[in-house]
Amino acid sequence: MKHSYILRTALVLLLLIPAFISKAQQNEDLLNLLIKKNVLTQQEADSIRSDQAVKAQAQKDKDKKNQHGVYIGSKALQVSGLIQTEYEGFQQSTVNNTFLLHRARLDVKGDINDAWSYEVYTEFAGVTPKLLDAYTSYKIADYLKFSAGQFKVPFSLESLTSDSQLDFIDRSQVDNALAGRSTDVIGNQNGRDIGIQISGSFAKVDNRYLFDYTFGVFNGAGYDVTTDNNNHKDIAGRLSVHPIDNLTVSGDFYNGIDNYIIGTVKTAANYKRNRDGIDARYVIGGLSLQAEYDKGTDATIRRDGWYGQAAYFVIPKKLQLAAKYDNYDPNKVIGTDRTYIYTGGASYFFNDWARFTVNYLDRTEQATTQIKNNILEAQLQLTF
Repeated sequence: MKHSYILRTALVLLLLIPAFISKAQQNEDLLNLLIKKNVLTQQEADSIRSDQAVKAQAQKDKDKKNQHGVYIGSKALQVSGLIQTEYEGFQQSTVNNTFLLHRARLDVKGDINDAWSYEVYTEFAGVTPKLLDAYTSYKIADYLKFSAGQFKVPFSLESLTSDSQLDFIDRSQVDNALAGRSTDVIGNQNGRDIGIQISGSFAKVDNRYLFDYTFGVFNGAGYDVTTDNNNHKDIAGRLSVHPIDNLTVSGDFYNGIDNYIIGTVKTAANYKRNRDGIDARYVIGGLSLQAEYDKGTDATIRRDGWYGQAAYFVIPKKLQLAAKYDNYDPNKVIGTDRTYIYTGGASYFFNDWARFTVNYLDRTEQATTQIKNNILEAQLQLTF
């Protein structure tokens, strides 16, 4: 009897080898056929089904987690991080070439259960640590999730893209100026604010959702602050459409009344700060195409800009070449202040978590007098 069971088990394993690389339905059909031919008993087939289910769930959990995530309490604690060391070489002789610690971040997040999750994301580069994200989320269904705390404002594709996933070292001029980043009138807020928002996906077609949406209410004072600096609340919203696989087209807006920064001092006066934008991204094989247009009104000053970029893996998953055209007008009334940047870049991926990127930025001003301000940048990135 024992030898018979061993022989039957060996036969089953041999017959199941092709099925492991096919669909689940094919596995089920094969098991039913083996039962019908009396090669397997119903109990043995149920045991195999149980093993397959456990392995499938384990693979899903593995795919979901970070490459080197640390899990405690069944996904309740996930620890990851990002380190980016950069070199900047300036064409201007009056500016010093320098090495700098671009980013040094630690991310702690987790799923308490199927509904509740959280994230705490901290930046350690710079003079003092900064709290980037700190929020909790409650998911009712795919079409409705509530979030509260500090997180990215739902405006601008490039701003919402993770720093480790950017095709270039720096974001575009218009993103920095209108999405709460380095040259925005409210100062560099890393695209973040404190507030509440709802988000979700709906209208499923061919195993993908046709629409994603996000709508939030925010202080407008930026991140890593204790209280709002005025009694107004800002609103932002974003709607994305996925008409075909791997194509996303989005429109977004931001309406607020905020305190501006003049020099290094935040004013006590409140001014209008409104934005509108549209963007798209398409990925096919090793090629990715992306474009974005944003416009904004700060008090009475109208600004706008756009960029278009392409990136392609000439060696799959190893060597990526990229090119970008980026222009920005800080004041629509003035006709000679638009700046154009042409960026060429190459990234070498050592593996899934280590990447070396080189960018060259050719800058041109609309003004008659040109500034020799081209930049060579190199960055080593490690995620864990």
